[in-house]
This record gives sequence, C-alpha cells and structure tokens, in this order.
Amino acid sequence: MKYLSAILLLLFSSNSYSYDVLQNIAKKDKTPAGIVIEITSGDRLYLAKIIAELKNDIEAIKKKHKDLPVAIVSHARESLLLTTKNSQAQPKLHAAIKSLSDNNTNVHVCGTYASWFNVSADEFPDYINVSPAGPLQVDDYIELGYVHIEL
Repeated sequence: MKYLSAILLLLFSSNSYSYDVLQNIAKKDKTPAGIVIEITSGDRLYLAKIIAELKNDIEAIKKKHKDLPVAIVSHARESLLLTTKNSQAQPKLHAAIKSLSDNNTNVHVCGTYASWFNVSADEFPDYINVSPAGPLQVDDYIELGYVHIEL
C-alpha cells in the first residue's frame, strides 16, 4: 500500500499535462454546451509548461465541434504570468493565450487573487478577461451547462 501511495503521488504531482478528457471530447459526436477549463496550480510555471499541449487539444476539439465555446479560468499562481509585464519573459505562453483568445476561447484570471499580489486588472493585456472571482466565473460556466475540467 505504501508503494501504491508513492506511485500515485508521483503520477498526480507531475508537472506534465496528461489529461485525456479534452482528447475524448474531440472524438465524440455530441457537442457539449461548452467547456470550462479551471486551472488552480500551486506551480507558478504550470500554465507555461502545459500551454502548447492545451492549445493543441482545444484546437482539435474546435475542428470537430466548430462553434464550441471554450473558456479557461486561472485563479492561482500561474495566472500572474499572464500580466503584460510578463509577456516578454513568457512570449510563447502569451502568444498561445492570445491565439486562443483570437479563436474564441475566453481566457479569465481571478481579479481577487491578483489583488492579493497588488496586481490590478489593467496590468493584464486586453486578451485576458479579469473576473472579479475565478471560482464564481467557473460556476457561471457550469450553470450554462459547460463541461468542467479541472487542471
């Protein structure tokens, strides 16, 4: 049992993006009302680490389900990399997020979380929506019938 716990801890604490949920949605014929991807990592660089694969998965879903609304809501440490001042330090992350935003994926950060670090809404680029509260934004999408995916 000790070894199983250690293996599970290693698997679920991995920094890699390894969720099959998005790929499974891309394969289904039935289109959901939408998808909301909630990101609450304690890892400041998590979003930067997974953005390429996440973007590919979202694009694959949108090929199959053309008008499917997708939202990303980040309300933890990774959200602070999305400020305008971090765009030069994280150009690939910002380019991918802007590309998703330009292709009808709503990207939100939590204004409350940002305020705890003295980051105001105007410090985020225009392709980032600053929600008053990330968890409430997620709940709004769930109420609309969106599939909820937590990363």
